[in-house]
Amino acid sequence: MARLSHETKKGEAVQHALAVREAVTSGNYVLFFRLYKTAPNLNTCLMDLYVEKMRFEAVKCISRAYRPTVPVTFISEVLGFASDEKDVDGPEECEEWLRAHGATLITENNGELLLDAKASSSGLFMPEPEDAVSHGDTSLAVNDFLTQTS
Repeated sequence: MARLSHETKKGEAVQHALAVREAVTSGNYVLFFRLYKTAPNLNTCLMDLYVEKMRFEAVKCISRAYRPTVPVTFISEVLGFASDEKDVDGPEECEEWLRAHGATLITENNGELLLDAKASSSGLFMPEPEDAVSHGDTSLAVNDFLTQTS
């Protein structure tokens, strides 16, 4: 940052990146996902590196702060799954994501899907990536290496 010119520091993408950095370091998931929706240029590609971690930390925070239940539609909007209340795919993606991370979901009498915050707070986990290998680096997978060398 010290080497950037004064004019460069005023650029929209640089200002956005600084705001994202602040949101990540402070754990402000609401600001992070607002910035995610308004990212200029290819900033969303860089932010994608933190989306999973920020969502997980946010759900842990939500499950401790909101009791007894939280609507999945609300979580979907806050965590960047839905662009607005009318987005139909967002809550479904959010539900799938929550289930994959150990959240307990219940259905209210009116059919609304809710996160059971109390039950979820102790059961949340980060699943292993599907493409994970035992030594931690997919670029060093033996089968991939053998296919590249033959």
